[in-house]
Formats: sequence, structure tokens, C-alpha cells
Amino acid sequence: MNSRWQANKIGLVNFWYYDEQEFPFAKGRMLLRGSNGSGKSVTMQSVVPLLLDGNASPERLDPFGTRDRKMSNYLLEEDDDREERTGYLYLEFRRLESEAYLTIGMGMRARRGKPLDKWYFAITDNRRVGKDFLLYKQTGEKITLSKKELENRIAEGGRTFDRQLEYMDFVNRQVFGFDTLDEYKEMIDLLIQLRTPKLSKDFKPSVINEILSDSLQPLSDEDLRPMSEAIENMDTMNMNLKTREGAKQAAEKISRVFERYNKFTLYQKTDKLWQKINKEKSLKNEEKEKQDQLEQCHKKVAESEETLVRMAAKNVSMQKEQETLNSSDALNLKKREAALEKEITDYQNTVKEKEQFLETKKQRYFEIKERRKEEENRKYEKSREMNLLLEEMQSEAEDMAFEEHGFFQSEFLQQLEKEYKFDTLRKQFYDTKEKIEKAFHILEQTNLLDRQADKMTMSWEQKGREVDACWKRQNEVEALLVQAENEWKEALYQWSAGNREFCLSKEFVNEISRFADSYNGDSDFAGIRQKIGDQYLGQQMSLEKELDGYRCLLEEKEASYEELKKQLQEWENKKEPEPVRSEAVLKNRKRLEELEIPYQEFYKVIEFGTDMSDEAQNRLEEALLQMGILDAVIVDEQYRDQVLAFAEGCEDRYLFAGGARADQSLLDVLELNEELNDIFFNQRITGILSHVAYDEMDALSVPKTGQGNIVTVSPDGCYRVGVIAGTVSGNYTAQFMGARAREKARLARMEECRQNMEILLQERKKFEKSIHSLELRLQKLKEEYEKLPADTDMRAAWKLLDEAVREYDRAKQEEKRLEEELQNLKEQIRIMKEEAFILAKALYLDCTFAVFQQAFDAADEYKDHLIKLNAAHEIYLHRVHSIENLEDQMEQLDGDLDQIRYDITTAQREFNKRQEEYLSVQKQLLLTDYEQVKERLDECVKWINEYPMMVQKYAEQKTENREQEKQLQMQLMSCREQLEQCIRQKEWLKRCWEAEWKLGYVSMPEEIGSNIEKMHMYLETDAKDWDRDSIVSRLNQVYFENRAFLNDYQLTQLELFTELDEDRTETDFTAKRQDIQARYKGVKIPFIQLLGHLEEDIEELKNIINNNTCD
Repeated sequence: MNSRWQANKIGLVNFWYYDEQEFPFAKGRMLLRGSNGSGKSVTMQSVVPLLLDGNASPERLDPFGTRDRKMSNYLLEEDDDREERTGYLYLEFRRLESEAYLTIGMGMRARRGKPLDKWYFAITDNRRVGKDFLLYKQTGEKITLSKKELENRIAEGGRTFDRQLEYMDFVNRQVFGFDTLDEYKEMIDLLIQLRTPKLSKDFKPSVINEILSDSLQPLSDEDLRPMSEAIENMDTMNMNLKTREGAKQAAEKISRVFERYNKFTLYQKTDKLWQKINKEKSLKNEEKEKQDQLEQCHKKVAESEETLVRMAAKNVSMQKEQETLNSSDALNLKKREAALEKEITDYQNTVKEKEQFLETKKQRYFEIKERRKEEENRKYEKSREMNLLLEEMQSEAEDMAFEEHGFFQSEFLQQLEKEYKFDTLRKQFYDTKEKIEKAFHILEQTNLLDRQADKMTMSWEQKGREVDACWKRQNEVEALLVQAENEWKEALYQWSAGNREFCLSKEFVNEISRFADSYNGDSDFAGIRQKIGDQYLGQQMSLEKELDGYRCLLEEKEASYEELKKQLQEWENKKEPEPVRSEAVLKNRKRLEELEIPYQEFYKVIEFGTDMSDEAQNRLEEALLQMGILDAVIVDEQYRDQVLAFAEGCEDRYLFAGGARADQSLLDVLELNEELNDIFFNQRITGILSHVAYDEMDALSVPKTGQGNIVTVSPDGCYRVGVIAGTVSGNYTAQFMGARAREKARLARMEECRQNMEILLQERKKFEKSIHSLELRLQKLKEEYEKLPADTDMRAAWKLLDEAVREYDRAKQEEKRLEEELQNLKEQIRIMKEEAFILAKALYLDCTFAVFQQAFDAADEYKDHLIKLNAAHEIYLHRVHSIENLEDQMEQLDGDLDQIRYDITTAQREFNKRQEEYLSVQKQLLLTDYEQVKERLDECVKWINEYPMMVQKYAEQKTENREQEKQLQMQLMSCREQLEQCIRQKEWLKRCWEAEWKLGYVSMPEEIGSNIEKMHMYLETDAKDWDRDSIVSRLNQVYFENRAFLNDYQLTQLELFTELDEDRTETDFTAKRQDIQARYKGVKIPFIQLLGHLEEDIEELKNIINNNTCD
């Protein structure tokens, strides 16, 4: 949360009598003292409230509210010689808890005879007028900035405004944060009212009361809206409660019928599935039975074939015997007897059949006569039915104003038993009915649209309130964004001021602060972090560079320390010091060792004499060192040529005895090392020492001896080596010649190493301290950099603002859309009512919904009655034709009966003739020998005559068995196909049943579960005798009767399981069923869940109403 803005100073530049003047505030307060007329009021009225809203109207400038003086009068006085003048007023604010500044101001340009030019500005990047921002140019004299120059100087560090309202809105959002400009303006008006009185003016308490009352903010509609909305909400909630209770009652009515429909639907599918399960069992039993019958047929066919074979053999034998017996005379008589016997039988059968046929015809005649009587009765009933239909149609025609019915009725009754064309009446009726339906639907639709318009009006008004709320929310979020921007800028200045290591210039911080002034969704905080990061990297690199320098020095000191430590260890471990040798010398010494040439260094085999002073020792050793003798190698003469031979990369100095001996030589002042016990080597050393002169005279002069020594050393250090003469520095300390000197030198070297190491140790500590200090500074630099205030709050505020703007735009568009839809709806209603009026006028009916509803119902009934009348008339005509047909049949039967009686008489006469002839043949047979052979002949004849019949019988049995076998095979295949079909149908029905059961619309006792048989028995007790059509009809009736009470829940009827019907095979049963869905809070739900939601809503509304009533 950022701290509040506080007035810090006011400033006037080239205004009134001021050239450049600032008045500071103390903790947001200022006291101006002066005599009357000294300019206190003019000075203050130029700032407050002028700079708070930019309104420079004359009445605002005068505390008494007069219009005597204008702003231009303060720039160009009457006695002023200037033709134009530009001045500035500004007011600087400062945060209470940080060094964040905001400056607002106003620029004015007055020209004689022209209107005053005004512009406004704000500096938001922490620059301060008079400090690092000037409102004038200095070119020998102060020239105030023009408007364009001011814009260029402010650049991105602030804003300029041309319109007073934009400036006023900016000041409100940046400093005060009122939700609307109206509220901010009321605050300014209050300030103006409160500043009006003067101590010198006499006023009463009533005047003060009036001033304060006028300054109070009046209660607007927006202020009163919460109370009115609360009352309206209570009414709305009571209305919603009644609506929901009505909806609940309607839902309960639908639910009761819907439950019955669901139970019956589940019963149907359960019953069908149970039937298929039982049929499957039956077909399996039938399949087994057919298989057994087929096997029996196979056996019967085999037995028939065997019998036919035996009979064929016997037939051959009987035919041969018959040929023998045929030679008898009695045969012809016997044949004639058999023929007469057959004819007699035939005539007897003919008479019998004719008599039976006669009785049949008589019975048929009686039946037709009875049918004619029944048809007459039915004809009368249809005639009566048609009269009743015509009476009802007459009443319905009157409700429809259908005058054509009267003409039709008269014509129809006149031609009742003739074919009548209903086309003309039907066309006239359907034209009238179409107009009635059209007008009725228009009026019905207008009624619905009127209610829809009322609801839409309420929605539009509600949306208007939502738009106002969104606009208010947008202003609130804009203020929140301004607050977040100011908080970020304040946090930025606090962060910069609080940094001890990561120090940024004021100009840079001001530049960075401008990021908040134009913050939006495209603002990239990464760029700001990059700029600050560049500053951070620069300071970091500077510190790291200094740190690297110290680290390098520390590494050098540590290396030196380690080197000294190593030298100290070497001096501690080494017995004697050695002169400095080149790589070539060291290589040569190694070469001598490899050649196994014994040698000794000169300084190792010599000791100083006891009488020599330290100074003489020092100068002698230094001279020998310079001469190359000190570290020269002494080898035996036999190796002279070998050691002096050229060797690549090797160098050295060798000492050999030779030349004249000196009177005074090194042998006088030097001694041989006591450790040398080689007498020959000692002789070589002595010879060498004796050839190096050590003369107290000037070494550069000629020695006392007659022969000049080539090598000479004097006690003061001068020396000569052949043509070379030289001197010593005198600063050398002997350290190699003699064991004592070398030990002393070793100890001195060790002490020197220790002292140097201590010095390096102190220097290393100092560097480590500096490094630690720099590391802490780097850490502090990083910590301060990482504490850079992020734009999280601004980003969140911008997102809220973006959402609020989008929400406002959506609400505004929705409001506009609703308004357009409402206007379109009203226009549609008007057009539809005009159309309905035209139709009503043409039909001679009143243009009211009740009249047309009655006409509409009458038209539906008239239509049904017309269809029934047409059907009844067709049946009536059918009865007429049927009666005529029956009469024709009775007439034809009379002729048939006469013919049958004649046929019976003729057949009886022929029978009598054949009977007499038959008796005569029998008498003749008695006179022949036929009786003797009769028995055998009869047997043969009987067998031969019966053989074809027996063959046919057994062949027929065989064929019959074959046919039965085929039929059984076909029946078996058919049974199996039926079984497969039954299984498929059962599986499909099972899927239908499972889909229905999974809906969960019907509850079952737990002990039944999903057992088909138990469920079938349970449902059958109630649903067995129910009729599906009546249930569906009742459901539709109740649904449409109560749907209007549930319009808010968008009830819709739909069909389920249509996809199962696509897989339906070999059955007329359909899986399809009706279902009802609703919408609750925009979500589709099954209708059975709606009742529970309605009960919850009703309970919730009752609780809210009770709580509000208690409150």
C-alpha cells in the first residue's frame, strides 16, 4: 500500500506580480499572513481549487463568486505595455513515506483582444520544477516555455492535456481516487463553498447551515438504488418463490405420469426380453424333438422300401395264376356284375351328394337373408350417426362463421344414397381453417411474444444496471491501476534511496519511473529490468575488476610466500649454499659425472685464514666471484684435454697450476679444507693458490716480482686477470668460501626468508580483508538489485482492468443487443397483430385470442367430424350396395335350388335301371361253374386289383415319410434359424433393457436387483393391463398442459435409443422411448432431477426471505 500524497509546494512563474515564486508546505499545510489586499486570496485561488480541476471560469477565481476578474487579467494588467504573456502555475505533491514526487500544473497564454489559451501538464517521473525541470529558457533573460516546448521538455516523463476534463480525470485518478468525476467535482464544489465566507463578512448560523447543506452530496438514484433494489429483490424473491412453487406443482404432475410411463416402458422391455428367454428355451426343446422325429422317419422309409420289394414278387405270381383262371366263361359275367355294382354305388353317391348340396344351398339362402336384415339395421345406424355429426358440425361451423356448411348439409341430405364429392366442401373448409389457424397462431404467438417482451424488458433493464455496475467496476479498477502505478513508483524511489551499494542516478531513476505512466498490457517489464540490469552489470564488473586485481595480488603474494617457504625448507634441508650457476654449467657438471672425471669446486676446498678480517674476506670472495675462480672446477692435469674439449650446450671454468709463483699469493691468506685427505689434490690446490698473487700494493700496478703474474688480487678487492682488471662493490658478504662462512650464510638466508614471509603474510591478510569487503559489496549489490520492485501489482491491476473493460464491452454489447431485439420484437408484434386483424376481418370474427381459440378448436373438431362423416357416408353407401348384392344372391340361389331338385330325380331313375340289371346278372351266375373257382379267382382279382393300391399305399407311405423327412429337415433348419434369430433378438432386447434400466428412472426393491424374472413378476402386477397409447397420450397431455409453468427450465421432449433401432433385426418392437430433459442453471439435466432442484431452490428462497424479514 503506497503512502498518501501530500501537498509539498506551489509555484507561480511569470504570473500576476510574480516572476518566479514558490511557497512550500509544512506537513501539507501553509499559512499565509498579510494585510487585506496583499494578494493572499489571489495567490491561493490560483492554486486551490484551480489546479485541482483546471476550471478557470471567472466565478471560480473570486471567493465571493463574482465574474469581475478573469484569468487573463492576472497575466495582462490594464496598464501593462506587453501584448502577450505566458505564465505557469504548478502544485507539487510528495509521498509521505518516500521521495516520490508528482507535479501538476497549468500553462496560460494571454494576448490582447484574443481568448486565453490554456493547457495543462503533469510531471510523473520524479523531476521537480525548479530543481531539475525549468518552465522557462535562460537566454540572458527568463523566457517561459511555449506549449510545444513544454511538451518536448516533458517528453515521456509526464503528460500534457488540451481538455480540462482529461486533466481533471487525471488528477482525480492520480491523487484522490474518487469512483466517478461527479464525486470528485462535488468535492471541489465543497471546497469552493467552504472558502466562500470571509471573516470580515457578517453571516448568521443559518447561513453557515445553508452553505454546509449545499455542499453536501445529494442522494442520487445510484445511492438510492441499493434500497430500491433490496425492496425489488424481496418482491422478486417472493415472485420467484411463487413461480418455483408453481413450477414444482407442474413438475410433480408431469413426474407422476412420467413415472407411470417409465414403469410401463421398463415393463414392456422386460416382458419382451423375458418372452424371448422363454422362447429360446422352447426352441431348444423343439430342436431336440425334431431331431428325434427325423431319426424315426429314416427308419420308416427303410421299412417301406423292403415291403415294396416283397409285394412286387407276389404280384408276378398272382398275375400268372389270373391268366390261367381267365379262360373260364364265368369271367365276363363276373366283370359285368362288378361294373353294375360300381355304377349303382356311383348313382347312390350322386343322389346323396345332391341332397346334401340342396341342404347347403337352403342354409346359404337363410344366412344371406339374415345378413340382409343385419345390413338394413347397420344402414339405419349409420344414417343416424351422420345426422348427429351434421348437427355437431353445424354448431362448429357457427363458431367458425363457416356459412358454406349450410349449403353443403342441404345438398348432402338430398343425395344421401348416392356418391358425394366432398372435395368442394373440403377445399372451402381448409381455406377457412388455414386462415383461422394462421390468425390463431399469430395471436397465440403475439401473446407469447408479449410475455417474452415483458421478460426481455426486465432483462434489458437488468442488463442496464449491470452495465452501470461494470462501468463503476471499470472506474474502480482504473483507480486501482493508478494506485498500483503510484505504489510502484514510490517503491522504486524508496528502493533507489535505500540502496547503499547499487546506487543509481536521479535522472536514471526518473527515466525508469516513466514506465508506470504509460503502463498497459503490452508493457514489457523485462526492458526495464534490462536497463537496470545493465547498470547492475556495470557496477558489478567494476567491483569484480577491482576484486580480480586484489585476487591477482593475493595470488602473487601467496606464490611468493610459497616460494619463500620452499626456499626456507631448502635452506633448512640443505648443508651449504651454492653460487648461482647457469644451465650450461649444471649440464657440464653432470657431464663430468657421467665421464667419471673427479672434480672439486674451488670454494669448497678453501677456508679463509684466521687472521683475515670480515671486510677482507668479503672483498676477496667478491673478487674471486667476479674473476670466475670462486666456483671454478679443479681437475687433474690428465683430464685437461678431455674437459676442455668442446661440448654442445656446456660451459665451465677450470683451474690448472702453471706460471710463476707469487711472492705473496692466496696461499698466504687462505687455507686448505681439513676434510681433504688427498695429498695429490692438496698439491694441485696449493699450486693453484700460489700462482694467484695477493699483494698489498695496488693490484693494478706492476707487482714487486720480476715477472708479472697474470692473476692478481689485492686486499681492497681490485683484481687482474691477464689484460682484464676490475674492482668490487664492497657490498658483498662472503658466504661460500669456508664451511663457517657457508653455514653463516645459510642461517642468514633462513632468517631473511622468515622475515620476508612474515611481511607477505601481513600483506596477504590485508588483501584478503579487501577481497572479503568487495565480496560483501558484490553480495549487497546483488541483493539490492534483486529487490527491484516488480510490476506484479500493476500487471494484476491491468489484467483486472482489461477484464473489466471486456466485461463492460460485453455487457454494453449485450444491452445494445437486447435493446435491438426488444425493438425488433415489438415491431414484430405490431406487424403480426395487423396481419391477424386483416385475417379476422376477412373471416368476420372478432380479433381476440379467445374468439380464435374457440374457432381453432371448432375447426379441429369440424375437421375430425368431416372425416368421420365422409367415412360414415362411405360405409353407408357400402351398406346400400351390400343389401343390393345380397338380394341378387338370394335370387340366384332360388334358381340353383330348382336345378338341384331336378338333378336328384334324374339320378334316382338311372339308379333303379342299374339295380334291375344287377339282379339279372346274379341269377345267370348261379347257373355257371363260377362258384367253384370263385374263391380263388376272387382272391387273384382282389390281389391284382388291390396291388396297385397297396403299392400306391406303401409308395405313398414312403413318399410321405420322405416328404415328412424333408419337412422335418426343413423344420429343423427353420427351428435352428428361429433359435439363432431368437438369440439375436434376445441380445438386442437385452441391450434395450439394459439401456432402459441404466436410466435409473424406476426404483426396484433391493432383493430384486437386476434379476429379469423377479423384475418381470414385480412389474407385471401393475403394468400388465396398462395401455401404451393411453399412457403416452396422457403423458403428452399433462406435459403440454404444464410445460408453460416450466418455461424457465426449457423442457424439451426427445427420443432416446434411436441408435438401438438402427441395429434392430427381425422384430417390430422398438427400443425408442420418449424422454424429457430440462435446463437448470444452463446445464441440461434429466427431468426426474428437476424436482429435487426445485425443492432445494424453494427451501433456499424461504430461508433467504425469512432471514431478510428477521433483519
